[in-house]
Amino acid sequence: MRKIPYLKHIKVATIGVAITLAVYIGLSIFGAVRVMEIPRLPLTGSPASVGLDYEDITFISRDDEVRLGGWYIPGEGKAIIVIVHGGFQNRIDQNVDTLGLARDLVAKGYDILLFDLRGRGESAGKGLSLSNIERDIGGAVDYLINKGYEAKNIVLLGFCSGAASSCIFTSQESIGALILDGCFPTVRNIVTREVAKRGIPELLLDLFSPGILFMARVIYGYEVVDPLNVISRISCPIFFIHEDNDYFITSEEIYGLYQASNNPANEIWEVSTTEHSQAYKTHPYEYVEKIDNFLSVKLK
Repeated sequence: MRKIPYLKHIKVATIGVAITLAVYIGLSIFGAVRVMEIPRLPLTGSPASVGLDYEDITFISRDDEVRLGGWYIPGEGKAIIVIVHGGFQNRIDQNVDTLGLARDLVAKGYDILLFDLRGRGESAGKGLSLSNIERDIGGAVDYLINKGYEAKNIVLLGFCSGAASSCIFTSQESIGALILDGCFPTVRNIVTREVAKRGIPELLLDLFSPGILFMARVIYGYEVVDPLNVISRISCPIFFIHEDNDYFITSEEIYGLYQASNNPANEIWEVSTTEHSQAYKTHPYEYVEKIDNFLSVKLK
């Protein structure tokens, strides 16, 4: 009996499709792991190194009760500023110099809460990009309310993905004020520029991003929430800080966020000759003065 030639072609094509699909799935899983999982960095200092009195604290996240570690640094009780570090950092965010910033804000009369998001520093759990936002930041807010602070006197100051997380959290919960330093409008924007910085063609991102996002959802339960889509829900005043040499976020994008926030109480500061989230390092006096001026007016 003669073999039908086209059956052989079908078999070869089927094998080719199966191999291609397996490679795509494998690379999508690899990409999801690389994008989502955050390595733990050890703490390399304390507020004592900048002359501050402080209290070692632990509190639990909302809902799932993961133990989170931090420092409570008392000032004069003007208000309390919760510093939310970047994704691949911990409470000692070297990119920002959070300890120096805490020192200068305390000198202005503010109390400070510095804490590690889960899986970072001394906090339990697994570090995942832009995940458990309501649980971790919510746990910090709950801790402060239980300590006697009113929500109207709680300020979130976030950097990079910490800014995006703070934005997302505040779109669901009322606090006194929000300060966003280096907040990206969409996850796609920041990923595209990160990929380009590593020399990976955007075509590959377009090809694999659906698979990576699907695997991130399946493996980690991650759902994309873009600050641009939720910022209009924020009722408290927002102070936007944008560094004009920021490779990851353009002026047009930050002004797009500002306009989308649609609140006349909001303000924006464009910092010259400065890279991503480096404004405090390059303009420390002006940085702290602008925050103090903003909060002194908006928290009344």
